[in-house]
Amino acid sequence: MSLDSQRLFEAYVHDQQDLPLPGYALEALPHLRRHIPLGAAADHEALLCFARLSPGDELAQIQAQIEFFRARKQDFEWKVYALDQPTDLKQMLESQGFLADDPEVFMTYSLRGASRPARALPAGVEIRRLSRPEQLDDILQVQAQIWGRDFEWLRAKLATSLEQPEAISLFCAYADGQSIASGWTDYPAGSRFAELHGGAVLPAWRGRGVFSALLDVRIRDAAQRGYEWLAVDAAPMSHPILLAQGFTPVCMTWPLRKAHTQACAE
Repeated sequence: MSLDSQRLFEAYVHDQQDLPLPGYALEALPHLRRHIPLGAAADHEALLCFARLSPGDELAQIQAQIEFFRARKQDFEWKVYALDQPTDLKQMLESQGFLADDPEVFMTYSLRGASRPARALPAGVEIRRLSRPEQLDDILQVQAQIWGRDFEWLRAKLATSLEQPEAISLFCAYADGQSIASGWTDYPAGSRFAELHGGAVLPAWRGRGVFSALLDVRIRDAAQRGYEWLAVDAAPMSHPILLAQGFTPVCMTWPLRKAHTQACAE
């Protein structure tokens, strides 16, 4: 990775690592960050991220986390970046029974001087900003149709964020009143990085400028709010589009999961 990529990643970690996630308790350990779900989200996965494991003690520190969640009987995700330490963290976790989901590319986009004129949309298509909990059905339906699984787990998180409009913006594209695409942006307080999520378009509407129009709306929104960078974990389908739109690849990233039921069986 280039020096610029390393510096961007370090800036991102610096800004993000001590920010709590909605509905989670943040535990700042010396060598990583641990997010424990609370309240209504208590049955959700926990999250580990931003690892800086101690040289020579990596396996012991990994096994300590496995034991911690085994005792809680809780599933968890370890979010791994290629620029974490150690650099072979993904392989070390896999050797301990973690399963990796599909890789993504962590990318950033500089908002300094960003200018994105409104893009023409196909006839009958419009983009709306969402502000009411009942509108979340439109986003969840798009996500469920694209990924082929239920997204009800996301409703509570987005509804909570809607109560703080300074922390999120949600957009949906509609064709003749039916939702066909979605995307939202999280705005962490005190960070220079706004984070893109959920950018997705139904197959019948791909290749017609809807994804890029949703992206433009969110870029303008983030710039108007005074953020310096956009950050996104780009899936294989969106990576080439974001690259063409000026996003910079920083490093690969993987979600690795460990189920407590698997751990107990070992």
